[in-house]
Amino acid sequence: MKTKFLALLATAALPLGAGAQSNLILNPLFNLGNTGGVPLDWSSNAGGNYNYADSAAPSYGMGGQIFSLGWWDGAGTWQNTGAAIAPGTSYALSVTAEVGQSPLTGVTLSFQDVSTGWTWLTSQTFAFSTADQTDGHYETFTLNIPQSALGSVAGDTIGVGVSLSENPNNQYGWVHLDNVALVVVPTPEPSALALLGATLLGGIARCHRNKNSAVIRPNLP
Repeated sequence: MKTKFLALLATAALPLGAGAQSNLILNPLFNLGNTGGVPLDWSSNAGGNYNYADSAAPSYGMGGQIFSLGWWDGAGTWQNTGAAIAPGTSYALSVTAEVGQSPLTGVTLSFQDVSTGWTWLTSQTFAFSTADQTDGHYETFTLNIPQSALGSVAGDTIGVGVSLSENPNNQYGWVHLDNVALVVVPTPEPSALALLGATLLGGIARCHRNKNSAVIRPNLP
């Protein structure tokens, strides 16, 4: 009975995480062609743009390519995902990147509202480790976007951006971008939590009744 109950509980919990790994980024591996070095579905204001296969990149074995861009602080790439900001939903935006040419401090990830003129709703700057400033190892950085920051813009179109961070400015560094992901992380609705709670309590009650019935038996002839 205990095994059946745990299986039932696991089944009830599955819908709570459904879709959590769905990537909303278009051409996330930069491998669907390019114009002037800028990959399809992406835009850029960098001083230089190159799109090519790099055997050292983590996604190379999956057919991925890298987007190499650079020069000044703030130069970067962005995309209109075409997806709408869902109510009651949190997101996570991540990028895998390396220092293509130093000096380069880091990268800035931004979650934007295309419908209001590409307004930056939230952003975060990540610094490459000291070792990677020279060794050029790929690192993955993640910007978490909680639903509390998006309540008033539900329904607007999502834009994302990855830009260079250079301190001091104008170091003329380059960054290699290997993969970008925007993951939707749904928040369980109260009805779903109530159902899960009811399932849990009901299972406990059934286990308790079965246990008692197994211990207390009438004396039969």
